[in-house]
Formats: sequence, C-alpha cells, structure tokens
Amino acid sequence: MIKRINKIKNLGVFQDFKWDTNTIPDFSKHNLFYGWNYSGKTTISRLFRCFELGEKHADYPNAEFELEDDQNPSKKYNDKDFSTLPNLRVFNTDFILKNLKWYSQDDEGIEPIFFSIGKDNIELQEKLDKLKVDQTALIDAKSKLDEKKSELENTLGNDLTNEARDITKTLSLGRNYEKPQFKQDVDLIKDGFTKHILSDDVYGKHLTTYKSTEQKDDIILSALPALGFPDLQNKTKEIIKRKITAQKIIEELKNNENLNKWVNEGRGLHKSKNKCSFCGNDLPSDLFQKLDQHFSSEYEQLEKDLQSLLANVENDRTAINSFVLPVKGDFYKEFVSEYEKLLKEFNNLIKKYCENIDELSKGLKSKKAKPFDTHKFTNIADNSDDIGSKFEEIKGIVAKHKNKTENFEKEKNEAKKKLIKHFSAQFIQDKKYLDVLKEQENADEKITENKKALDNMAVEITEVEKKLSESVKGADKVNEYIQQFFQHDGIKIVPENNRFKMSRNNEPAKNLSEGEKTAISLAYFIASLEDKKTKLNETIVFIDDPVSSLDCNHLFNIYAFIKSKLINCGQLFFSTHNLEFFNLMKDFVKYDCKGVNGKGYGDCMPYYLIEKIRNDKNTKNGQAFVKDLPPTLKKFKTEYNYLFSLLKQADDQRIEDFELFEVLYLLPNITRRFLEGYFGLRYPNGKKLKTKIDDSKFFKEENKEKLLKILDEYSHEESIDHALKFPDTSETKEIVGIVLAGLKEKDQGHYDALCESCN
Repeated sequence: MIKRINKIKNLGVFQDFKWDTNTIPDFSKHNLFYGWNYSGKTTISRLFRCFELGEKHADYPNAEFELEDDQNPSKKYNDKDFSTLPNLRVFNTDFILKNLKWYSQDDEGIEPIFFSIGKDNIELQEKLDKLKVDQTALIDAKSKLDEKKSELENTLGNDLTNEARDITKTLSLGRNYEKPQFKQDVDLIKDGFTKHILSDDVYGKHLTTYKSTEQKDDIILSALPALGFPDLQNKTKEIIKRKITAQKIIEELKNNENLNKWVNEGRGLHKSKNKCSFCGNDLPSDLFQKLDQHFSSEYEQLEKDLQSLLANVENDRTAINSFVLPVKGDFYKEFVSEYEKLLKEFNNLIKKYCENIDELSKGLKSKKAKPFDTHKFTNIADNSDDIGSKFEEIKGIVAKHKNKTENFEKEKNEAKKKLIKHFSAQFIQDKKYLDVLKEQENADEKITENKKALDNMAVEITEVEKKLSESVKGADKVNEYIQQFFQHDGIKIVPENNRFKMSRNNEPAKNLSEGEKTAISLAYFIASLEDKKTKLNETIVFIDDPVSSLDCNHLFNIYAFIKSKLINCGQLFFSTHNLEFFNLMKDFVKYDCKGVNGKGYGDCMPYYLIEKIRNDKNTKNGQAFVKDLPPTLKKFKTEYNYLFSLLKQADDQRIEDFELFEVLYLLPNITRRFLEGYFGLRYPNGKKLKTKIDDSKFFKEENKEKLLKILDEYSHEESIDHALKFPDTSETKEIVGIVLAGLKEKDQGHYDALCESCN
C-alpha cells in the first residue's frame, strides 16, 4: 500500500508540496479526501494515474513526485521509475476521456467498451424478423390512434381558443386571458357547471359592475331636520280654542277684523295725545278706558302667542323645504332606479307634510282674524314617522353606494370571476365538453395499450438483438450497474454496428447530462475491475469525485454501490467536493471498514483536506496542500461548522501571529459562504444574500457597507483588478470581526453553540 506522498512539485496547483509527518497522518487502507472545487483533488488522482499508465501526464512534463511504500520506508515510487508500483486503477476525468467517447447529438453513443465476436442464431433471427413485422403493424395502428387523438385535441383546442378570444373581447382582457387559462377555468367547474350559468338579469348586473370605469366619491347625506308637527298641532289646537274674557267688548270692533286691528294699532299711537292724529279733533276723555276694557291683557297675550306659533310653523315649513337630497347622478348606475323610486316617495311625503303645516297655519290665521271667536279644530294625520322611515331607506342606498366605493376593485374582480365561470359553464354545455373529454379518455386508453404492447415488443426485440451479439455480454454488466445507480432501467447501452449506443426508455438518448455520463463511466470502471486479470484485494483504487454533476437523488445510490463493490480492495483512495457524499463515505469508513490490522478505525479516521491557498501576496494562482481534516469537519457533518471555525480562529488571533495567514486570501469567500449558510437557514425565502442582509438589518449601516464591499470585491472576483489584488489584511480581519460580533449580538444562542462546536 501507499504510506504517504513525500513530495509533489510542478504538478498543477501542487507547486512545492511536502508531506509533514508531524501534522498529516499516514495513509491507511481506506482514505478519504475532501476539498472544494479546483482545490487539487483531481491533480492528486492524476499523480496516481501516472503510475497506472507508467508515464507522466502530458500537461506536466516537468512534474516531480514521490510516493512511499508502507512496508518498506526505503522503497520509493517516483517520477523517474514507474515499473515497481503495485497494481493501481484510477477513476477520474482523464479515465473518462480516454475510455468513453461521446458522439454528436444525431448519433450519440460511446465506443465499444467490451467487444467480442459471436455467432448469429438463425432461430433468433427468424424470431426477430417476425417481431419486427408485428411491430410495424402496431406502429401503423398507433399512427391512426394518434391521428384520432390529434383530431379531437385540435377541435377542442380551437373551440377553447375561440371562446377565450370571445371572453377576452367581451371583458376587454387584452392578452392576459388565453386558451390555457380558459381550459383551467373550465376544468375547475366541470363537475357542477350548471350552477354557474347566470340569468340574463344577473348576468347584466355583473357585466355592468365589471365594466364600471369610474369610481365615484362617497355621498354626504345631511341629517333630516327635526319634524315638530306633533307639538305644533297640539299648540295650534290649544290656541284656537282659547277664549278671551274681556271686561267690555266693543261689538263693532269684534265684528270688524280690519277695524279692530286699526283701532288697536291707533290706541298704541295715541297713548300720550289729546287730539286725534287722523281728524284733529279732541279725543273723548273716556276713550282709552273703553278701549282698554276691549283690548284686555288676555287679548294681548293671545296676539303674542299666535304670532310666535305662526313663526314656528313657518320655520318648520322652511326647514323641511330647504332640506336637499343627493341627485341621482351621484350614485352608481345600479342604484339609480331604486333611489329615484325612494326619492319620489320621500318628496310626496314632504309635500303632504307641508300641506299639513298649511292647515295649521290656516287655522292660526283664522284665529288671529277673529280672536274673540271660539274656532273648531280637526286633528290632522301626522306623517312625520313615515318621512323618517323613508329617509332611513334612502340612507340604506347611500350606504350601499359607499360600500361599493370602498370595495370597488374587489366587486369588479368578483363580478369578473362570476362572468368567467358563466362563460365556462355555457361552453361546457354548448360544446358537450364532458362528452369530448370522455372520447379523449377512450383514445388515450387505447394509445396506452398500444404503447404498452409496443414497449413490450421493443423490449423483446432488444433482448433478441442482445443475444445475437457476444459483445452484449460485457454490456449486461454495465447496464446492471447503471440500473443500480439510477434505480430504473431507463438508461441503457445497446450494441450497434460495433459500438454501443445510448438508449433512454427504449429510445435513442439525447442530451445526456454530465452527471449521467459520469455515472455511466463509473459503471464501466467498476465493471472493468471485475475482469479476470484484476485481483481486487491486491489493487489500489483511486476514485475522484464520482458524484460530480449528479443530483442528490442519486448520491445514496452511488454511495451504496461503491460501498458494496470496493470495501475489499487492496487500498482505497476517495476524493470529493460534495460534503453530503463525503459524510456518507466518512460514516462508511468509520463504521464499516477495517484497517490492515483487521480492526475498525473508530475516531482514528484517515481523512484529509485538500486546500488551495496563497501564503504570500506574490502567489497569483495559489498552491495546493494536503492536510489532516480539521476536527470540526470530523466531528460535524456540515461545512457550516468548519467555515465558522476558520472565521473564529482568524478573529481570535492577532493578524501578525495568525497561524492561518495562509488562508487569508480565502477569508472573503469563507465569510460569504458562511453568511449564505446562516441566512439561508434563517431566512429561507429565496432572495439574494445582499437582499437578506438589507432586510434583516443584521448589521449597522456603516458596517454593512464595508462587509458588502469585501464580499463583492474579493469573494467573486468580478473585476480583473480585484482578481489580481491580494485582500488588505486589516480590512479583511475587520470584516470577520463585524460578522462574528453581529452574530453574537443578534443570535447569542446560535453563536455560543457554534463556538462550542469548535472546541
């Protein structure tokens, strides 16, 4: 086995690496490398592949390297001699490029990875010919079924398009309502569509509401004046029936209203005079005594009461006559008809009320003309309550108007929904939509049966064709492994014209993803380890990033496969950038694997970190180093803890004494990755990091600007100036301090837990 890599020089990012025996544990039987992309993992695998191929890598002719044997420290394997290394097999990108060649989209496949000549079987060939004749008949039947289905779909599609266009025109929807949306609306109500068909009146009402373009103002309704008719009537009744008990009534004056009035006015004008201002004669000495007996205090009080009550009656009439209601144009169109009816009824009641007031006024004036007479009074039916009730109805219309104003857009949207459901229901009814769907369903069932028969026949044909070629024996093993990777047999390799062609669900595969290509390549690699020439328990195997570009659904499948196939190889090296996959392999080594002594590894796990760093400002592209995996990554299964430990260590030490000065160049990127992890968990809303930082107000404004400057300029290297510029030492360390201080202030519990994880 390999004990350690003594040195690497001039090999890619490994410019001058030497194994530090004090800090880096020696290799064991199972060894795992973890590192970010472009850190140097593949370069390590290329070093091992040089010994597999017996030559240096073509891109690095000046490379120097040396491996040490675990049994004989004096035995070295170096770039000068490739003949003495034990059996070694490497899976990496170079292996994939050399062993699998992918053709163009029109003829996609791979070169034969297994090849042997077999004999044709006449019986199988005859069976194949018959199967292909039957297959042609099924294909013809399928064509007719597809044509029928297409006809149904096109007819229904055109009907849906035309109806959607009509709805768009009726409701002025522009290009916002087309066939897909209309079909969705139709399908939503198809089970109980009849209840959505509107009557003409209701349809017209909703259409009017929807097409309303003017949102009217609220209507201010004045308070109804207080109606005093009951009180006025009672007072009128009392004063009309009042009697005057004068000391001595002058009959001539009593019987002559005008003369009575004229004399009473003259009495007041002549109180202090002896002569008549009208004729100039002397006034009789007993004249005022006689007049005072006629015009008594009761008479004068009656006059005052009549005058006051008449004024009150006129004021009541004036108040009700001056009361103004809104004009019909102030209301929405749907309320106008009802309001006009109420307004007419209200005005009629007001008119009647005024007529009643006139009757009171007429009675009072009659009493005033003949104050000494006792007048009859007939009670008048009071309609004040009717006026109040009618006014309340008018207030109700005003309230409806106000509610519509406040909910104008909401009512329009509700009207629109009801109209669209109405149109959808009519379409279902008129176009016999449910019957058409049933026809389509029947056609689909027949097509499915036909497709199933074709698929079964295609599988049978494929099986016969496989048996006709000896080369398929090799393909069977690879396909078996591919099926284990993807947990289905959709992707296969099929021999064709002395090469293998890719197939997906029995159709030529187009545009295979990079992850699928990697998995297929790995399947071939593992299959090649099982040939008769290879003794796996004596073979050193190096697997570099087998899950690159694979989605998480397939990670566990690859892990389980590698675990089952490679646990017993002579020595295993494994590298990846995928932390989830690394954790799976870490548990595999810790709990399932045994070292050369037959004992489990436990906590003494052979894990390594490959890291590209700059240890001075003049190193443009950085250098790669192999290190013992940090305790944080050993202890926890998240990169998040590891990133925090680097930030905490940088913050705790003086920069001039900083033992991790070599990772200073990476601190902006480490900071950004840590913040993306933290804010991704705390604010899982899909927004960008900068937006989350702004929204959360996690940092003070002046600190936030400094932080974003460092993150933007030195973690992305969007500018060539920044790409060539080494981060300022004090500025970078200040930003680390800002991040940790902010975390401690805003999330003390989380900060303490992270600190504890670093111990």
